[in-house]
Amino acid sequence: MIRVPLVLLLLLLAAFLLCGLGCGETSSVAGAGAESVDLAPDAESSSAFGPVTEFSLTDQRGESTTLADLRGHPFVAAAIFTSCAGPCPKITGQMRRLQDELEGTDVRLVSVSVDPEFDTPERLRDYAETWGADGERWSFLTGDKEAIYELVQRGFWLAAQEDPEAPRGFHVTHKSSIVAVDREGVRRGWYDGTDEKATDRLIERMRFLAQD
Repeated sequence: MIRVPLVLLLLLLAAFLLCGLGCGETSSVAGAGAESVDLAPDAESSSAFGPVTEFSLTDQRGESTTLADLRGHPFVAAAIFTSCAGPCPKITGQMRRLQDELEGTDVRLVSVSVDPEFDTPERLRDYAETWGADGERWSFLTGDKEAIYELVQRGFWLAAQEDPEAPRGFHVTHKSSIVAVDREGVRRGWYDGTDEKATDRLIERMRFLAQD
């Protein structure tokens, strides 16, 4: 497995946290750092970008979900919020496509609300039902705001920030990528969550990771 050097990992993390904060922004940060690392690797690439941070949050059923619960399964993760007036419906639509296309594998799906004070488990449950989410495979997470942003920004490397002065629906901006994670909880790439072709690539990536 190709592992990115620590210095380059830090440069990539900085790029993720500084780029793509506009709601709906999908600008690529591939090429951040001198080595032009591909952040959306092909299906069988051995590229790896370090482990997801440990977390403990609450799902749409009101049950605790931790990284330990997911470890052993490859999974995809995205940042969304239910009142989003930007890219979230597109992202969730692509997540639903992933759910359907990866049926029969042990791949799991995780959607993390970046508006946890509004998105209670009950609200997320309704949102999940609207999108036809399989609750056994697809978790919608909420919880302590600090823990949420720690996971999204430092765990999944997805830029996110809140603007309390902005109207609801636009008050949180976040990266619209979907991150691929392997069975060991290691990040294995980021794919545009609003683009069909990027989702095609992610589907193949997850099928490969599900074979390990």
